[in-house]
Amino acid sequence: MNGSCSFIIRDESLDFDDITRRLATIPTSIHKKGQAVRKGGETKSLFDTWRFEALISEQVEPEEALEFLLNKLAPYFKEINKLIGIYKNVGIDCYLRSDYGQLGLQLSTDMMRKIALLGVGFNIHILSFGGVEKDD
Repeated sequence: MNGSCSFIIRDESLDFDDITRRLATIPTSIHKKGQAVRKGGETKSLFDTWRFEALISEQVEPEEALEFLLNKLAPYFKEINKLIGIYKNVGIDCYLRSDYGQLGLQLSTDMMRKIALLGVGFNIHILSFGGVEKDD
């Protein structure tokens, strides 16, 4: 399984430098509204987007990535609460990708407390690429 857990801020117009300063965190990526989402891609960003992401890989379980992200953000909960009042969409998205569709994410009570402290939404996106063979 691979994927990522990301703290994402989206809106029509973001002050990228202000967000970076408030969270004392260099974003993994930023996109301006109208900018190509991927190099050479045709899909354009519908919003300004500031993203800090923790990767999930064969070596990093989804829970480890989420815990890293939450531990990084928790000290800045007051600033995140202020950002929620300024911007349209502030939250955490976890993208879980697998060829086989057998995947999951276990949230500890500590993780749930930190999500509640941050005051953000939490979304899980499960993507399976259909690698399972059918028995005929």
